[in-house]
Amino acid sequence: MSSQYTNSNQTALNKAGKAKRWLWLLLVCVLIFAVLAGLKFLQVSKAIAFANSFPERSESVTAITTSASSLPEIFRTIGEVQATQYVELRTEVDGKISEINFKGGEAVEKDQLLIQLDSSEERAQLRATRAQLKLAELQLKRASELRNKNLASKNDVDIAKADKDVLFANVAALVATINKKTLKAPFAADTGVHNLQVGQYLNANSLITELSGGAGQFWVDFDLPQDKATLSVGESVAVSARNLITGSLNAKIVSAESRIDASSRSRGYRALIVEAPANLRPGAVVDIEANFGAIDGVFRLPASAVRRSNFGAFVYVLDPAEADAAAKHRAVRKQVSVRGAEGGEVFIDGGLQAGEVVAAIGAFKLEDGLLVNIVERMREKDNVEDVNTKDQAAVNEMAQ
Repeated sequence: MSSQYTNSNQTALNKAGKAKRWLWLLLVCVLIFAVLAGLKFLQVSKAIAFANSFPERSESVTAITTSASSLPEIFRTIGEVQATQYVELRTEVDGKISEINFKGGEAVEKDQLLIQLDSSEERAQLRATRAQLKLAELQLKRASELRNKNLASKNDVDIAKADKDVLFANVAALVATINKKTLKAPFAADTGVHNLQVGQYLNANSLITELSGGAGQFWVDFDLPQDKATLSVGESVAVSARNLITGSLNAKIVSAESRIDASSRSRGYRALIVEAPANLRPGAVVDIEANFGAIDGVFRLPASAVRRSNFGAFVYVLDPAEADAAAKHRAVRKQVSVRGAEGGEVFIDGGLQAGEVVAAIGAFKLEDGLLVNIVERMREKDNVEDVNTKDQAAVNEMAQ
């Protein structure tokens, strides 16, 4: 019994000693972890304090103060030049060419002979028929004189008159055929290029040449979408074409389609150009500008001021920063509505108010809430080319 009791006490003591060793090990681990955590906390605190010792990051930009203005509402499209007088000269009858009296591409006068088809047979028949007609007129005269003397019947006079009328009609038919073989210019015009040769046989309805006239006046045909098809006859549009027209020409609308085209949902217009330049030709494509008045409350900004993202266009408005800030302004991102753009300017019709300061050159460096220093204030009417030059210089400087 005594031996068993001693063994039990020994086992209990061994377990207690083992538990005490594990407890001390745990305490040592906790102490080491606490020491390491304290050291790390001190390091992070020093790093934070070191970072806070630097001033808040800022960027330098140029800025523009917004002011509302009016924007001409101009719709641009293209048009095609048409001759005010145009015809495809074709043969009415077949025949062989006996004379060509014009060169392709040259100007011809009204009633100028262009092509003469061989009409020798018709002319010979015309001479014979005219001789028969003269004889028939003499016979009719004699028959009428004999009738007056009661030496001829009324039937003889009727027959002589009928013979004369038939021959007169034959003469008219031959003259018409000869005229059909004599092709003249119906108006003063410029001719098209041709490959005709004397002796060449032409079938009826063969193309001789194209005639384009109009004495320096041209039509311009163009279309406007249904939401812009509000122009009326008598209003004007501006016509321009690079290398064809110096500046722009004023063209007055002379006609318009009565309905909207169902396939294109547009309305056709025709305008008249008076005193067109010499190098403008039918078939040329020209630029059309239709003015629909002006839109008020539009802000003009340089293109560098407007940034874009998946959510649309936006600008950075520069609001006053806190009194203790390292810069005088802080960037605030604002979504805007863009009406259009032209010549390095962007037109904003929503999202801004008059008097706000907007970052221009250097806006690409900003982000929402960033401190900003304004190095130069631009005027709204600054030359766009100068603005683009400055913007490119700023971009190059940033790249370097």
